[in-house]
Amino acid sequence: MDSFVRTLMSAPPLAAADELALARLARAGDAAARAELITSGLRSVALRARMLGIRGDDLSDAVQSGAIGLIRAVDRFDPDRGVRLATYAWWWIGAEMGRRHCGDVPLDDVDCGAEVAADADLPDDCLLDGLSDTEAEVLRMRFGLAPHGAESMPRHVVAERLGLTISQVRTIEGKAMRQLRGRLAKVVDRAPLH
Repeated sequence: MDSFVRTLMSAPPLAAADELALARLARAGDAAARAELITSGLRSVALRARMLGIRGDDLSDAVQSGAIGLIRAVDRFDPDRGVRLATYAWWWIGAEMGRRHCGDVPLDDVDCGAEVAADADLPDDCLLDGLSDTEAEVLRMRFGLAPHGAESMPRHVVAERLGLTISQVRTIEGKAMRQLRGRLAKVVDRAPLH
């Protein structure tokens, strides 16, 4: 493992009370508090890259792109919602790593997800066939699928817009994703080996 990543992994996480205080200061515009939250959150970035199995030269690229996701999460984080920063940032970190590392698209191409979708030549709704209306709507909003545009929404926003709890959105999203994974597994199993 890269020594930089090893250093990030060994850094102790912030205590909940310290994180809460720093997050409130950061929301009020304190740049030093924001920087400390970002620095402490890099441990989650390294952990996510490691859990995704990213190794070698790609590891430092993944940490860099994951750090961008972490920064976005820190800037959007509301400490008074009862969620720890690492939990909130986990999706943002993975989303950036995925955006920057899908296929052979260069790292400077911010829209690699859209490019891959365009190459697939499938409308977003085709991917959601067979899901209930609520499941499809949750996935459209969570992952920025048509007709909502390319902007993905965090669970709390989806919950608010659909009149659901965050827990309900998480459950619906998980069920829908399991269905999609099951369908994908069937397609992959039938695909010819080259």
